[in-house]
Amino acid sequence: MSRSKTPKLIAGRSLDGEVIRYPADLRWTCLRCTRSCRDVYQRKRNILLTANDIKRVTRATRLQPGRFSVGLRGSFPYERRMRKIRGRCVFLKGTRCSIYGGRPLICRFYPFYLRRSEDGWFQIGFDSACSGIGKGKVRDAEFFHNLVKLARKELPKQ
Repeated sequence: MSRSKTPKLIAGRSLDGEVIRYPADLRWTCLRCTRSCRDVYQRKRNILLTANDIKRVTRATRLQPGRFSVGLRGSFPYERRMRKIRGRCVFLKGTRCSIYGGRPLICRFYPFYLRRSEDGWFQIGFDSACSGIGKGKVRDAEFFHNLVKLARKELPKQ
């Protein structure tokens, strides 16, 4: 699949009957490029943190939130933004995440993102600049349904 093409969306139903639109026949694998962990040319990376992320990172590091993040206002469900050093996440050590098991939801999702459309459906999109797009195995309905399930578990109700 060419990066310049927008893939066709498939509409499927989750276990509870909710409609989820996701890219059809999308190949993706993580190449461990750290693009999601740092600023890149013409794009400043913001690693946004939910309340659950803050708790998880605090447990993993034993650091107070102010040591690894700064507060945000008006960005529900995000409460804080990860600090960076020279454009890199404070927890990026070389090419490895030092808190991988406790990493934030936004990091667990990358290069995918989730939006709720005006008609109430979940729509999963992706960052076409990710170098792993078009590589690896085709991501199927179960993969995308698991992303939605993770988001439901992690995100607070509005």
